[in-house]
Amino acid sequence: MVLLCYNTPQKCLYGKETNNVMLTEVNQTQFTQQHLAGLYQAMVENGDAKSADKLLQIYEKWTDQAFMIGFTGHFSAGKSSMINYLLEKSILPKSPVPTSANVVKIKSGKGVARVYTNDGEVFEYEEPYDIDMIKEYAKDKAGIREMEINTKETILPAGCTVIDTPGIDAADDADRLITESSLHLVDVLFYVMDYNHVQSEVNLHFLKEVQDFGIPVYMIINQIDKHNDQELTFENFTGNIKRTFDRWSIYPEIIYYSSLMNSDAPHNQIDDIKVKLFSLLNTERDALYSIERSVYQVVQEHKDYLQQLYEDETTDMEGQDGEHSTDVAARLDQLHTAIARLNSIPDQLGTDFHKEVTTTLNNAYLMPATLRDTAQLFLESQQRDFKVGLLASKKKTKEERHKRENDFLIGLQQSIETSVKWRLRDKLLNLLQDYELYNQELTEHIQNMSITYDAGKLKALIKPGATVNGDYVLRYTNDITQDVKQSYKRETQKLWNSIHEAITQKTATDLSACESERHDLEQFYEQHKKHETLRNDLQEKHRKLDMALTDPKPDSNVWRKMDDALAANHVSVKQTTSLPVWQTSEPAAVETTEEPDERLSEKATYPVDHILADLVKTTETISDLPGFQPITGDLQRKYERLNDRTYTIALFGAFSAGKSSLANALIGEPILPSAPNPTTAVINRIHPVTKGKEHGTVVVKMKDETTLVHDLMSLISQFSPETGSLDELLNWIAARHIHQSNHLPKTHQAYVTAILDGYDHMRAVIGQEMTIDLNDFVTYVTDETIACYLESVDLYYDCSLTREGITLVDTPGADSINARHTDVAFDYIKYADAILYVTYYNHAFSRADQDFLMQLGRVKDSFHLDKMFFIMNASDLAEDASELHMVQQYIREKLTGLGIRFPRLFPVSSKQSMDEKRNHRALNSQMKTFEAAFNDFIHHELASITIKAAIRDIQRAKKAVEQYLDSVQMNAAEKEQTRADLMEKQSSLKQLVDDIDNDLYQQKISQKLEKQLYYVLERQSIRFHDLFKETFNPATITGSGKEAQQQLKNSLRNLLDYAGYELLQELRAVSLRMESFIYELKQKVYLDYTSKSYHIDSAFLLPDFEESELITPEYEQAFLNLDTQTFDKALKQFNGTKAFFAKNEKESMKENLLKCLYPFATDYIAENQEKMRVSYSRQWNGMMDTIKSFIVQHAENYIDNQLQMISDQSIDPGTLSQKHERLTSILRQYEEMTEE
Repeated sequence: MVLLCYNTPQKCLYGKETNNVMLTEVNQTQFTQQHLAGLYQAMVENGDAKSADKLLQIYEKWTDQAFMIGFTGHFSAGKSSMINYLLEKSILPKSPVPTSANVVKIKSGKGVARVYTNDGEVFEYEEPYDIDMIKEYAKDKAGIREMEINTKETILPAGCTVIDTPGIDAADDADRLITESSLHLVDVLFYVMDYNHVQSEVNLHFLKEVQDFGIPVYMIINQIDKHNDQELTFENFTGNIKRTFDRWSIYPEIIYYSSLMNSDAPHNQIDDIKVKLFSLLNTERDALYSIERSVYQVVQEHKDYLQQLYEDETTDMEGQDGEHSTDVAARLDQLHTAIARLNSIPDQLGTDFHKEVTTTLNNAYLMPATLRDTAQLFLESQQRDFKVGLLASKKKTKEERHKRENDFLIGLQQSIETSVKWRLRDKLLNLLQDYELYNQELTEHIQNMSITYDAGKLKALIKPGATVNGDYVLRYTNDITQDVKQSYKRETQKLWNSIHEAITQKTATDLSACESERHDLEQFYEQHKKHETLRNDLQEKHRKLDMALTDPKPDSNVWRKMDDALAANHVSVKQTTSLPVWQTSEPAAVETTEEPDERLSEKATYPVDHILADLVKTTETISDLPGFQPITGDLQRKYERLNDRTYTIALFGAFSAGKSSLANALIGEPILPSAPNPTTAVINRIHPVTKGKEHGTVVVKMKDETTLVHDLMSLISQFSPETGSLDELLNWIAARHIHQSNHLPKTHQAYVTAILDGYDHMRAVIGQEMTIDLNDFVTYVTDETIACYLESVDLYYDCSLTREGITLVDTPGADSINARHTDVAFDYIKYADAILYVTYYNHAFSRADQDFLMQLGRVKDSFHLDKMFFIMNASDLAEDASELHMVQQYIREKLTGLGIRFPRLFPVSSKQSMDEKRNHRALNSQMKTFEAAFNDFIHHELASITIKAAIRDIQRAKKAVEQYLDSVQMNAAEKEQTRADLMEKQSSLKQLVDDIDNDLYQQKISQKLEKQLYYVLERQSIRFHDLFKETFNPATITGSGKEAQQQLKNSLRNLLDYAGYELLQELRAVSLRMESFIYELKQKVYLDYTSKSYHIDSAFLLPDFEESELITPEYEQAFLNLDTQTFDKALKQFNGTKAFFAKNEKESMKENLLKCLYPFATDYIAENQEKMRVSYSRQWNGMMDTIKSFIVQHAENYIDNQLQMISDQSIDPGTLSQKHERLTSILRQYEEMTEE
């Protein structure tokens, strides 16, 4: 490492004032010219234009004596506004939505703004320049490289530069790269973060990287005016921050807390920041000015570049540069010998085989003396004059001949087996074993090989007329011996042919293996030499870099090249007042306008209290009439449904969007605390009080052991944890320090650590439900070691909101680490009466937000009413109405892009609203507008269906009274005819029920389901690009060799989890659309029957069907148990990060992964399509059975009612007329309301 110190300024070669930098053992002039030139030359020669350009920028900074302070931070944390405030000049465009996508350098100077394009052009504008034009430039990261603003005003000391950078945002890697590309110039960094997002992993990752560079970091936690001591004490807030930074080993110089909105906000240190900034610029700059760190950083980046090149070249040579290479030559010698030996084996075996056969046969003694004697007796019996005894008969002679023949054959065969067969068999089997020719067929061939002699052969070898004597017997037995040996030679030749084929095949196999190994080793040897060359080359390049730092000797023309390169950055300046042509290539943002949702036409215009009173009046009017009991029963049920209404309102949104704060504002009391950590978020439900659950009662449900084990296993699965009890699992985690592993994301580390830390205290209550005091509520949901054990909290609270029958559910953030929360979210999306999605005024949507909002977009049109409200919280941060409108438009466009058309979007300040309600001040107009719309939805839109059904029941009552009035005026004959007509109508009405074609509706359901699922795979194939980019990117794939392979496998698993989850979400959305379709079919059945029944009896009115809740099938997430080895071939395409990202090889891998995954996705869809079909078919059949019974029952009630009215004439016409007029009057007011 080069050691630098700083003395008085002196002139450099280029005549500019510089600090006198003295390098250890090297004087300042040499460092200026030689060291930087030597490094620049090495980087250019090595092909690293990026590092060379950075070094050139450092050289320019050195020669200009530019002291640089950088401002960066989380997206929309207020960096630009902070710089404007600190410099006391509105020099940068500021906006709560993204405005800065490029590095902007600010200095006092000539009063010009320069724009450097990626094409090498420079555009220059003189003051005063249009701030809107600057804003457009700042947003164009595709065409613009950087901007430089020189103002004539002395807002900065000479030689000082302030750098504004794009916000650090995980959703946009380009911004991140641009920001990091300027860090080598920064002497000091101010990192600005939003009050609510201090613990964002994006912030923490970046800060850790900056700290590793050695750059002094000053932390600014902006918008501290958001802090509410009643929700969380400032001491606890700062304590949480310190613990988080300690966990990440981040140690800033100072942490400041600031507010630009409210200068009087408690804990506001904005003036301290200003003092510190100018202290750094004026008095501390000499101590902090650092070329050494910058050079070291760029040199390290260049070494990383060289290492990456080396690893890209040696990706396929892994393991070829170690101790194994020393054995290659010896092994190759062994292989050459082995190959030569294998080539000779067939011939050598042939020689050995024939030698064994010849030796065995030559040494075989087939005719011992005893056998020759037997042969002589046989020969004598074959003479013509052979007789047995003096008086021998022909029969005895024949028998004797046969006996001698048989004796000789038996003896000969025994001699052949003992002298040849057995010996030859053993020798040949041993020979096969010696040559390792283990072949069952050959073994059996040898064991079964034999020569069998018969009488024919014995007789054929007798010479006719030969005299049987000792000489002839000897010749005869020799002939037999030779014949046996020749027979064996013929048999062994057949055997050899088989052996030769087998040994040839075996040696060919062995040769192939040896040749393959030899080829591999020879290739290994060549690659090893290449590897050695590359390694030596790398070492030589490192040596040259080290020499450039200690004894540089650059070429004489390098300085001229550096001067030329610097000059090129400041020429071709074009004076202009209009935007460059590339700015017009992007279409202008299209302003979307609010359009009324068609479903809002369902909104009721009738006051609920009014309809309740009229239901009572109607019931009282008809209660004494005979046969009216079914109608009064329906009226009573409608009254109860409207009067005893309960509502579930679900709050969704990202962590720190202000869900709890909004809930508190709606309630009017700060009862929900702000959770300090997103990982331990709990489901909080605020209920109306009930009998037994008085005001302030808090019921806490603890997770059971199974749930805790499942949660932990899902987080640490990559470590292959041992299954068992929770106690065993935690011991296993603690013993291996899994919770401290760098392979575990920090959010997961925090959660696992909280489980470990709280176990001893919480183990006794795991799985239990208990009631706690409201005063303990805050501790339970904010103490991480307790909150991580909570499943849910139910708070019973008496306030104006809950008195309306509303239960408010504060759900975990969309970015909760708990996968089970996605199931909870789906249930609330489906069953909640209203959904409030909270986003923050100046925060971008994270990946988790976008995934959740996309799901809302998928299902939004599935509901009968638009029950989704989108809340833009912290609207009080807007400087004026124009800015507020701009942010609303920005959020509306983002929501539309995620499939949420015409969102009901409301700007709200929950903090301001809470303050106003608690202090009994007039409520601000924004909160008033939202609450009015929300209350209108709750009390009118949600009630509209029941109100319409109630009015329909009043109409039924009126119709029935009309018929009763008609019946009392009939004579006997008319009554009798009416009775007959009613019985016929009853039969016809029932027949209409029987005629309902259920098969037709079943077919429609199947067709709808097939159509819905048809496009799922197509959509997911398109979305796969985004999923791949999210999981395979420069942040997740950083290593090489085995490290890269492990990273690829981890990314693949994450991709499969993500894709599987998206498919699951698609199925859930399809389910809700199917259920909406089934409800529509049910309504069609109702309308068809109503229309047809009208032609039978126009007075017959059916009450509305009772809503029946369909059950959504449960689906398992796709690809959970998919064997990742299926994708090994696709992953093997990886040839290093440079080829993967720079040369775009990732596109090929992405396509191959999708190709491998597609069949599994198809099977998943098909399997669940059948599950849906069976489930919804069964539920439809049940629904139809209920509807048919409902219709038949009401038809029978109607007919019975009519018959009873004809029979019971106890009510006089005048009374009926009065009742009819009363009901007509009730209905008339609703007709008038409708007309209005």
